[in-house]
Amino acid sequence: MIQVSLTNLILLGMTAAVSMLTLFWMVAVIKQRRHEKMARQDLIHCRICGSIFENSAKLKVMHCPSCGSQNEAVRPSPI
Repeated sequence: MIQVSLTNLILLGMTAAVSMLTLFWMVAVIKQRRHEKMARQDLIHCRICGSIFENSAKLKVMHCPSCGSQNEAVRPSPI
C-alpha cells in the first residue's frame, strides 16, 4: 500500500481539477474561434462607405446595399 499524506492527496486533487478546468477552457476557446470564423465567412466590407453586409449568394463581386459601389468578396479583418 502506498502511503500518501493528506496534504499531498489534497494537492493532487486540486492539480487534477485545475488541469481539467484548463482543458475545458481551451476547448471552449477553440470552438468559439471556429464559430466566429464560420460566421465571418460570408461578410463583405464596403470600401467606400464602410458598411458590412452579407454575401449569401457567394458572388465574387457584390453591390453594396448602402452606396451601390461594387466590392470584391473579401472578408473583413478580425477585430
